[in-house]
Amino acid sequence: MSDRVRPNVDGILVINVRSFVDRRRNIERQLDSLGLSYEFIHAYDADDLSSESVRKYLRGSGLSAGQQSCAMKHFHAFQLMLERDWQRVLILEDDVIVAPDFVEGIQDAIRESSGIQGPHVLFIGSGGNLYTPRSVRIPGKRLYRAAKGRLTEAYIIGREAAEIRTAWIERNGIVLPADNLFDRIDQEMGIVPYWLEEPVAVQGSKKGVFKSTLEPAPPNLVQRVKFELQKLRRKHFY
Repeated sequence: MSDRVRPNVDGILVINVRSFVDRRRNIERQLDSLGLSYEFIHAYDADDLSSESVRKYLRGSGLSAGQQSCAMKHFHAFQLMLERDWQRVLILEDDVIVAPDFVEGIQDAIRESSGIQGPHVLFIGSGGNLYTPRSVRIPGKRLYRAAKGRLTEAYIIGREAAEIRTAWIERNGIVLPADNLFDRIDQEMGIVPYWLEEPVAVQGSKKGVFKSTLEPAPPNLVQRVKFELQKLRRKHFY
């Protein structure tokens, strides 16, 4: 649509299961209000994982169908990016809750990363309450090199990093849940993670807005209280 925008990225790809209507409406409502153009990744729902072409990536993984599906959807997002010759993509999961300054955060992350050499990923979500310690933060600076990635609810990936992750999965398959898998690949292959401060997105299932479909979790109210207490400790006292 002509009135939609993509803030300094070639595309915004949203990981979603076709039957997760509430989550889809949640992210549609938020992104539409910001005038953002986006596309859903519906390939590789759990019911679509039985073909031989897909099973080759999942051999011996021991993951649940939901974990397999989620990782395959991220993998497919990288494939689409490469097929379309895109240079930079924002990938979101459908339970993400975005901040009012979401677009500004994307722009700040990309602007500050302009001088970075080599493959890297920009994590713009809080990743289950992971924050750069205040002791190393500098006024006016938002992007910080980190020792590991955050979760996969909201990240910006460039073509070089996507090529490396794709090639690794082609060789080794989906052997871990998406968050852990990408941490392993990035550490092995020299892809550098950067965290945006303040983050401009949070994973709704961690916050207790949605029930997690990938791992056991307490009732939403309990999860919400647990999340806020953890945020207070990690953000302000860590």
